[in-house]
Amino acid sequence: MFHSVRIKNAKLTLFSIACFLIFLAVCILMLRAAPPDSVEVDDERVGLKIDSDEDIEAFIGKCGHSVEGCVSDEAVTVPKTWNSVYSDYNDLQRAQGFDLRPYKGKPARRLVYALSDSGGCVTVLVSDGRIIAADICEMTQGAEPQPLIQ
Repeated sequence: MFHSVRIKNAKLTLFSIACFLIFLAVCILMLRAAPPDSVEVDDERVGLKIDSDEDIEAFIGKCGHSVEGCVSDEAVTVPKTWNSVYSDYNDLQRAQGFDLRPYKGKPARRLVYALSDSGGCVTVLVSDGRIIAADICEMTQGAEPQPLIQ
């Protein structure tokens, strides 16, 4: 009445299980590395998708700063391997809700905006139609980037 299935090839079974586990691990890693769609600014979720430079200026405005316009726009590549400086920079970004890890080795635009109220600037990295990093920096020698989102 009941038929039992005998596994004739233990190697094939182990290989199938190993493939399934690898597939599962890759799926989990891909979900973890997904870039954020929004960040929290003053208890409000703000979207990171952009279509124009005006969208970037509006994002900076939601972070409490006004800018006079873009003073620099250049193509960059997020490095595949990071030294301690870039790791520290990503720690600053992660504290704000960004994460550059999914963009390692990918092209991006670095846009710099002059602040209206001081001699500082806001730097924004954009890739895949979204803001992937942002910081604010005073225009003095040795100044370190600070989080744009407080």
